[in-house]
Amino acid sequence: MKDLMNKIYKDNDLDKSDVYKDRRGFSIITRSGIEKIQAKNEISVSYEVIKAELDNCIVKATSFVKEDDELNGEVYVPKMETFGSATKDNCRQPFRMEIAEKRALARVIIKTMNYTNVLGEDEISYQKEKSSLVNDNDLDAIKNLK
Repeated sequence: MKDLMNKIYKDNDLDKSDVYKDRRGFSIITRSGIEKIQAKNEISVSYEVIKAELDNCIVKATSFVKEDDELNGEVYVPKMETFGSATKDNCRQPFRMEIAEKRALARVIIKTMNYTNVLGEDEISYQKEKSSLVNDNDLDAIKNLK
C-alpha cells in the first residue's frame, strides 16, 4: 500500500498535504490532491444531477481521457462513470449538492486511475489528526527520483 501511495505521490507531483493515511487503514487523497491528479493526467469530468432534494442529492460523474483518433487526432473519450451522494444521514454540511459533486469527482478520478484502497477526503468522516503517508525521508527519496 505504501508503495502504491508513493507512486501516486511521485507520478502526480503531490505534496505532503495531498495524501495521508487514515487511522482505519486506508489512504486518503485530499481535494487538492484529486485536482492535481485530474490535471496531471488530463482527465475531463462532466456531471449530471440525478436527484436534487433538500435531504438527498445524487450526482453522476463521467470521466473522459484523451485518446488518438485516426480521423480526428486527439479526442476525449468516456472512461468511467460513478456517483456521489450526500444525504442528511451521511453529510453534516447543509450544502449537500456541493458535497455530492465533490464525492463524485473524487470517486471518478480514483476509479479512472484504477487506484485501490484509496478514498477522497470528502467521502469519509475523519479526525483532524492526519498522519502523512509519506514521511520526510521518503519525500527526499521521491524528489531524487524525478
